Amino acid sequence: MNQLFLFCLSFFAVLVANAQTIPYQELPRPAARPGMDLVFQYESPRDLVLVKNGKITHISKIHHYDEDRPWVATPVHISQQTVLDQVPLNGTQLQALQEMIQSSDFLYLPLNEYGAPQDERAYPYHIKIITGDQEKSVFFYSNPTYAPAPVPFARMEEYVWKLVTEVEQ
Repeated sequence: MNQLFLFCLSFFAVLVANAQTIPYQELPRPAARPGMDLVFQYESPRDLVLVKNGKITHISKIHHYDEDRPWVATPVHISQQTVLDQVPLNGTQLQALQEMIQSSDFLYLPLNEYGAPQDERAYPYHIKIITGDQEKSVFFYSNPTYAPAPVPFARMEEYVWKLVTEVEQ
């Protein structure tokens, strides 16, 4: 019995000694969730879409007009309806949004304003993107007598509606 005890004690001592000589190895850490540092804001006369902290919010603006004066195009009141409220996007959606931002060349548009001049009647559209250390804010003032939105702006606008539609379904 004594010999068995000594054997177990020496075996345990060898295990402890070997365990102490194994260098500490840190396990690989999973990559951070893509798109968590991304801020994407789209605003039109009728909608606001915000992607921030990996979540999407969609607010619809409802224009109310004076029924007694149907010829007046200016709304008497604008209310809001939250369609999506901080719905988490999955990694695939965030990665696809990041890739669209990079491939659209939106961040490299030379100007910050396009479309009709400030003194003309126009519908304002705005896209603001912050990703990593890059930030770009572009306004497009829509008026049919002036040039259409630049292609990168139009591509981002189209993509954001595709993403909103996908999440809302």
